[in-house]
Amino acid sequence: MSSNYFLNALNNSLPTSVEVNWRQETGSTNDDLKAAARRNAFRHPVLLTVERQTAGRGTHGRGWQTAELAMIFSLGLPLRDGLLSAPPGMLSIAAAMSIARSASMASNEKVLVKWPNDVWTAGGKAGGILIETVGDANGVRSIVIGVGLNLSIAPGGVTTAGWPIRAISTRVSMSDPTMRGEFLGLIVSDLINTFMAIEKSHDFSEIIDKWPLYDAFYGKSVAWRTLDKPDVPLEGINKGIDALGRLILQGRRGEKSELSGELVSLLGNSHRE
Repeated sequence: MSSNYFLNALNNSLPTSVEVNWRQETGSTNDDLKAAARRNAFRHPVLLTVERQTAGRGTHGRGWQTAELAMIFSLGLPLRDGLLSAPPGMLSIAAAMSIARSASMASNEKVLVKWPNDVWTAGGKAGGILIETVGDANGVRSIVIGVGLNLSIAPGGVTTAGWPIRAISTRVSMSDPTMRGEFLGLIVSDLINTFMAIEKSHDFSEIIDKWPLYDAFYGKSVAWRTLDKPDVPLEGINKGIDALGRLILQGRRGEKSELSGELVSLLGNSHRE
């Protein structure tokens, strides 16, 4: 079976401490891992990956559009002190930067991030990340990082904000289960290392400093729509992020605003009047 080749390659690409689970189909990998963490908090990394997800979702409860071929997985980790004290926005950004970095290693085009956590390549959205936390009956908490990456798509798709939907263009065929397993192992290993480093250092200065290298819109004029005033876009120059992971937007008169990723969405050109 092709799943055997995929799982062998995946397991060989990961630290032995990672518990690997695979299913043909599920509703939501995040929901499945959250249910497991409610029963018993994670003591080590737990990975769940599926071929097909029927009830995936993004931020603000948006549905996740299934690609022709996608990498769908959730990674569960213990939520220890270093992660507990981290601003939630910074964890999403750290995860997105990690995935952009590791995916770029296997891609024909550089993979970037649309703040705060959309995976971006070739001028469009190629994936998304949803981070959630959950506690068990003893109050011990876990973090679940849900990821969906497009590997092959039908042309012409656009997001609700008017951006093209893209796929990550890899140097090897992702229809090969062995290559797909190694690719996922590369991404998950980098995610684990990234969150272990945060847990130990409690320091986000390196992430803030390196953010401009990954931000697809750094230094550019952008328009954001807020959830409370969707008909009045905020426009300005993207000036990076602050210590809480908020986007710094500089207006025409030099005034600055800090935007929360939970409250805004970036408008595509077709939505900017």
